[in-house]
Amino acid sequence: MDAFISKLRIHMIGLESKPGQDGSGKWLLENFPNLFVIVSQDTYGGMFAHESDLGNLEWINKNILNDHGPLGAAYPKSGFHPENPGMQEGDTPSFLYLVSAVYEKNNPENPNEESWGGQFAQRDSTTNHWYDGPGPQSVSKWREEFQSDFARRADWMLPDKKRSE
Repeated sequence: MDAFISKLRIHMIGLESKPGQDGSGKWLLENFPNLFVIVSQDTYGGMFAHESDLGNLEWINKNILNDHGPLGAAYPKSGFHPENPGMQEGDTPSFLYLVSAVYEKNNPENPNEESWGGQFAQRDSTTNHWYDGPGPQSVSKWREEFQSDFARRADWMLPDKKRSE
């Protein structure tokens, strides 16, 4: 069991804000101290860019929704808050944590390193559980880089003749 657990990596978003979800996250933390778990309670909020020039509805229209084919057109205008149009992707840092590693910005085995997905700290050195470090700014500080990467990837949805690369 220890060998199996040592291979797992879990990134939980908003565990305590969704206590009724199913209880599995809390159960994992209570029963498996050696399990590698990142618990992001508020760090993920650094992704909310609806009030930023790099994630407001104008940016999304230009870089994702408009003229990027049917997949771009399917992107939501407002994440999960229709009254605040723009990018509000709370779970994305769990993926960006890995994407920034591809660019050699961090080592995913060391959550205390800065990354596009945030920076985390251990509360208790007897577990392999990691929790919010500096908070949302540890994600939002990278916004220019990860939004540029997002726009570049969205251009892959364009026909070859329209691509900027």
